[in-house]
Amino acid sequence: MPTSLLPRWALLPVVCVLAACAPAAAPPASGGAAPATQAQPASKKVLNVALSSFLEGFSIASGSSTGGGRFSYIELHSQALFTSDKTTGRPIPRLLAEQPSIDNGGLKLTDAGGMIATYKLRPNLKWADGAPLTTRDLMFTYKVQRNPTTPVFDSGPMKLMDSASAPDDSTFVVNWSQPYYLADAIGLRAFWPLPAHLLEQDYTTLVEEQKDPTAWFAKPYWTSEYVHVGPYKLVDYVPQVHAVFEAVDDYFLGRPKIDRVVMRQFNDKNTVLANILAGSIDLLSDGVLDPDQALEVQRRGELGKIYFSTGTTRFISFQFDSATPSFRPAVLDKRVRQGLYSAIDRATYAETAAGGIPNTAAFALLPPDNPLYSFVKDGWKDRYPYDVNRASAILADAGWHKGADGLLANAAGDHLKFELRTTVDMERWLPIVGDMWRQAGVDLDLYVVPAPLVGDREFRQAFPGGEITARGSQDSILTRLELSESPTAANRYSGNNRGHWSNEQYEQLVRAYRANLREEGRGQAIKQIQDLLLDEMPFLLMNYDVSNVFARKGVAAYQDDFAGGSESGRIYGTFGRNAHEWDIVD
Repeated sequence: MPTSLLPRWALLPVVCVLAACAPAAAPPASGGAAPATQAQPASKKVLNVALSSFLEGFSIASGSSTGGGRFSYIELHSQALFTSDKTTGRPIPRLLAEQPSIDNGGLKLTDAGGMIATYKLRPNLKWADGAPLTTRDLMFTYKVQRNPTTPVFDSGPMKLMDSASAPDDSTFVVNWSQPYYLADAIGLRAFWPLPAHLLEQDYTTLVEEQKDPTAWFAKPYWTSEYVHVGPYKLVDYVPQVHAVFEAVDDYFLGRPKIDRVVMRQFNDKNTVLANILAGSIDLLSDGVLDPDQALEVQRRGELGKIYFSTGTTRFISFQFDSATPSFRPAVLDKRVRQGLYSAIDRATYAETAAGGIPNTAAFALLPPDNPLYSFVKDGWKDRYPYDVNRASAILADAGWHKGADGLLANAAGDHLKFELRTTVDMERWLPIVGDMWRQAGVDLDLYVVPAPLVGDREFRQAFPGGEITARGSQDSILTRLELSESPTAANRYSGNNRGHWSNEQYEQLVRAYRANLREEGRGQAIKQIQDLLLDEMPFLLMNYDVSNVFARKGVAAYQDDFAGGSESGRIYGTFGRNAHEWDIVD
C-alpha cells in the first residue's frame, strides 16, 4: 500500500574526512563518565556513543522529548513490528515475517468502512533474557497502550485500533476503525512491544487492581533491568552517567559485530563536541550536535564522517488552556498570532539556527523531501511574508498600538506581554525571535527550560505563553494539534498537544487524511489542513532542522543505510535501526 515517505532529500552532501583520528578510548575532555573500556579484554570491540542529554529510562516510561539524542538509539536495544528500508525510507517488516498489503491479503477493507490487518511474527523470536516473544506479548502491549494512563509517544495509531486478537502464537490481528495509511509502518513510537512474562503480573496487580500506574512505572524494569529484543541488551545503567549494552549472541538478524556499546550521557552539546575533538566518542546520532557544531567537526578534519539530512520541523506554539498559571489571553486572538508571525524574519532565523546552511526555513507544513510537498509548497511564505509594516497593521486591527515607550498596548493600557520559552539545547536561538518581537513592541519575557526539566512532561505542558519547540518529522507534526493528544494527569501528561488547542474541523480533516490510501487523495487533504492552519495559526512554522550523525574514522556505520533512516521523531525507522551491522574496523 502507499506510504507517506519516499527517498529523503539531501540537504548537504556526505563529507568524509580522511585525516587520522585519535583512539576511541582516550579520556573525555570534560564531564560525563569515563568510557567503560579499560576493564574489557583487548579483543573486545567497544563503541562509545554520546547523548547531549540525560536518559531518564527506556521504552514508554522514558520522557517524550527527542532532544539531545534521547530517542536516537532506541533500535539499538529495542525492535518494533516495522522499521525502514536501507535506502528508500519505506517501511519494511522487522519483527514480522512479511509486509502486510492489500495485494497479499494482509490488509483488508471491510464493508463497514474499517480495515483488518494481519501481522505475522517471525519464527523463533526471543527477548534478551531468552524467553520467546509471541503474540501474548503483543496482546499485552495492546492492553497496556489502550489504557489512558499509559504514556504513548505517537498515540494516533492506537486510537484507531478498535480491537485486537491473537489466533495463534505468531498471528496478531488488528481491527482498525478506518483505513489507515500507516498500518504497515508502525514503529516503536506508536507500538512498543512489552514482555508479558516480566510485566503482566505486576501490571494486573498495580495498575488494574490497585489503580496505581505510578508504582508500576517505578519498577526497575524501565531503567536498570530493561529487557527487549534488540541487538544489544542493557547490562549497566547509571542515571545521568551511562548505559552499557552487550551484544545479544542469538539476535534474530545475527550476532552484532561490536561486543559492547557504552552510551555516555552529557548535560550539554558543547561537552559532547569537546569529547569528539578529544577522540573519546566514536558515534553520534541525530539530535546530539547542533548543525554549526557538526560543521566544526567537519572543518577540523580530525575524525571521520558527518552526514546531514532533513530533520524535525520546528515552530512556535502557543498556550490555549486559560487555566494554565500566568496565562496571557492576548494570544487567543488569531490576529495577534498572525501579526507576530509576520514580524519574524524566518529566513534569517532558519539560517542562524542551521549554522549558516541556507534554505532551511519552513514555508510549508511538510518538508521538501515529502512526496506531498507540491500540495503545500510555500503556503506559509505566500500567506505571511516577512513584513514589519504588515505585522503592525494586523496587530493594530486586533487593538494593539505602539505607545511612546515603543510597547504595544490596548485601549485599557495593558501591554501585549507574555513569556516565550524553549529548552536549554535551543537557548541561543531564543533571543533571535525575542529581538524581532521586542522591535515589534511586544513586552516579552524569555525563559530557558533547564536540562533537568526537559523530560518533565507535566512541567512542559504548562507553559503560559509561547514556546519554540519541535514535533517529529514529516507529517508527525499533525499530532501536535490533535485534541486526543492533549496532555492530562490521566495520561501522565504524555500527549503531544502541549498547547491544548482544539478545533473540530481540524480533527475531521486529519482523520480524512489518514484514511486515504491514495497519494493524490492525501495530497488534497493535507492542502486543506494547511489552509485551515494558515487561517487559525495555532503554531508558527519556523525551520526544518538540519539533522546530522557522525562516525569516526574506523567505525563502519551509516555508510549504506543513512538515506533510508530518519531522525527519531518519525514513527518508524531511526538511523540506528541496523546497529547489528555496525563494526569497528581499525
